[in-house]
Amino acid sequence: MEGLSLVIPVYNGSKFIQKTIKVYFNHFSKEFQNIEIIVVCNACTDNTAEKCNELKDKIPLKVVIAPKRGKGNALAKGFGNAKYDVIGFLDADNPFELNEVSKMIFLLNSSDVVIATKFKKGKLKLQNSALRRFFSLGNAIVVRTLFGLQLQDTQGGAKFMRRNVWTNLNKNFICTGFEFDIELLYEIKKRGHKITQYYLLPKSSDFSTVKMRILPGILYRLIKLRILR
Repeated sequence: MEGLSLVIPVYNGSKFIQKTIKVYFNHFSKEFQNIEIIVVCNACTDNTAEKCNELKDKIPLKVVIAPKRGKGNALAKGFGNAKYDVIGFLDADNPFELNEVSKMIFLLNSSDVVIATKFKKGKLKLQNSALRRFFSLGNAIVVRTLFGLQLQDTQGGAKFMRRNVWTNLNKNFICTGFEFDIELLYEIKKRGHKITQYYLLPKSSDFSTVKMRILPGILYRLIKLRILR
């Protein structure tokens, strides 16, 4: 694996995005011969894009503007701009130990896709809010009953795949928000690609942008996805 295209979706991250880009580049440029970082400004109303552009002279960086808000919209645009053999994303808040992320990525030597999971047999992951517990339980039920995905965690903030996996997918995505991960993995599974899970705990569980008010929309789009696909 010679090249990595790393997508970072971000919403109003002007205060921290430069630090995140530098940390990611300094780490992964030691692991890969070629690297590009693709920051997708997801309906940002601050100067996130300008802050990113300030680093273009020092870092191989693409800044993509996604005017319509939604994690799915951002990731689809980011993946669509990727050029290297390994394509993946990390959250903009730098939630994981990057040495562990590197171990995760190199599992692609024997797999098509590798995803982070917070859950592992014999280990207990405590959620720090009732909303997170509700969301995790509901997500687990949905992915198994509606989509047959026998995965412990579809929502981990780190996923990587070989370029040919993305190339083979139907890009007409129905899911535009947090549920995009489910549609992505569902489409990957339907095409027979091997998905490997890697136990990866975030450094902190305080960061979350999931709000109760968005759950009906998520459920609606997932049901629509199951009916149409």
